[in-house]
Amino acid sequence: MNRLMAMLCLGVFSSVAGAQTILIEDVRIFNGVDPDLRPGHVLVVDGIIETISRQPIEAPDGARVIGGGNRVLSPGFIDLHTHLTIQNPRDMERYHPVVAGANAASMARFYLDAGFTTIRDAGGTHPDFARAIEKGVIYGPRVFPSGAIVSQTAGHGDSRAAHDPHPTLVGGSPVSADGAYVLADGVDQTLMATRENLRAGATQIKIMGGGGVMSEFDPIHSLQPSPAKIRAAVQAASDWDTYVLAHAYTSDAIRRLVENGVRCIEHGLLLDEETAKLVADNDVVISTQLVIFRTLQDLPGINERNLGKLKVVLEGQENLIRLIKKYDIRTGFATDFIQGGYTQLMREFTERAEYWTPAEVLKQATSESAEVIRMIGKLNRWGNFGEIREGWVADILLINGEPLDDISVLRDPDSALALIMKGGEIVKLEL
Repeated sequence: MNRLMAMLCLGVFSSVAGAQTILIEDVRIFNGVDPDLRPGHVLVVDGIIETISRQPIEAPDGARVIGGGNRVLSPGFIDLHTHLTIQNPRDMERYHPVVAGANAASMARFYLDAGFTTIRDAGGTHPDFARAIEKGVIYGPRVFPSGAIVSQTAGHGDSRAAHDPHPTLVGGSPVSADGAYVLADGVDQTLMATRENLRAGATQIKIMGGGGVMSEFDPIHSLQPSPAKIRAAVQAASDWDTYVLAHAYTSDAIRRLVENGVRCIEHGLLLDEETAKLVADNDVVISTQLVIFRTLQDLPGINERNLGKLKVVLEGQENLIRLIKKYDIRTGFATDFIQGGYTQLMREFTERAEYWTPAEVLKQATSESAEVIRMIGKLNRWGNFGEIREGWVADILLINGEPLDDISVLRDPDSALALIMKGGEIVKLEL
C-alpha cells in the first residue's frame, strides 16, 4: 500500500480520526521532562491524553488498541525556527508566490513525517498557511506563524539589489513580493507592521535585530532597530499578550534587544559572558541552531561576502553553547532550514548530542520548546502539548530503537517512527 493510501485509510484527511479513543499498550514513556523511561500504558480520548498508568488499562468500548511492543513513547517533536515559505534569497524574486506555497507544503509534509507535530515559523509565512493545515487543506504540523518579518531599510530583510530604489520612493509596497518581509522605518511603521501581522493571525512577532549572513549589504556588527522601534514592536505584541523574537548574532545587538523587552533571541552565536548573564537574569530564550551554520556554505548562490560573514559567526558557536550551559539559558530545539536543506534537519539531533545528553536533546525538542511556544499567552487556543501528561494534547511518537542511548536512530525517521499522532489523530502507524 502506498503512503497516500495508508494515510487515507488512517483517516488523516478526516476529522473522524481525531475523535477516536485510542489505547497504546506496553510502552516505555519518555514524558518530555524526566530522563528515565517509565513503563506504562496511555489512553487517548478526543485528542487528549486521558490516562497514563503503569497497570494495564481496560480498553473502552470501540477503542482502537495499539500494541507498543515495549517501544519508546515520546511527545511529538517541536522546531522553534522554521521558514516554510522563505526560499534561497537569490531565488525569491525569480519565483511566482505559488512556487513558495508549493515549497511550503512540501516542507510541512516533511516535518510531520519526521515526527515534528508542532513548528514555530520564525517569519515569512502568512498565517493563512497555518489555518489551511488546521482545516486539513494541507498536510503538516501545527504551525505558530510570525507573519511577515519586520525589518528596515538596509536591514537583514532588505533583499533589494544595490541599484534598486526603495520601493516606497517609486510608489511600491514596503512588503516584499513574496510577503515574507516588511520594511518598517520609524516607530509608526513598526507599530503598523506589527499590528498588521497580529491582525492576520500571527501568534508572535519576528524582527531583525542585527546584521545577517545571507543578506548583502548589512554587516554582522550593524545594529538595526532603534530602541524606540524595538519597544514599539514589543508594546504592540504585549497588547495582544504575546512576545517578540529577534534575529541577532552580536552581544551589542542582543543587549539592545533584551533591554527593550525582546524575549527570544534567534541565533546569538557571538554572545559574550556579560551579555549571557543579562540574558539569563531576564529569562530570555536563545533559540540557536547547529547544523544550518555548518552547511550554509553549500547553499546555491552563496558568495565570498556571505562566506566571510559565515566564518565570523560560526567561530562563536562553541562559546555560545558553553555559555548556554554555564548560565542555564533556555534554548529549545531549532533548525532554520530553507528549501531543500530541511531534508538534513534530523542531523540537528545528533550534532546537539555532541554537547548534551540524548535525554537533554529530546527534552529541548519537546517540553522546553513547548514552553517557548506557550509564551503567546492568551493567544494559545491549542492547549498544552510537548509532554506526555494527563489532560494534555496527544502529540505522540512511538520510536523504534533506543533514542536515549543512541539518538542517531532518529536520523532516518521513516524507519525510526512506528507511530506519529498529532492531536490524537494517527498520521502514521507502521508496527
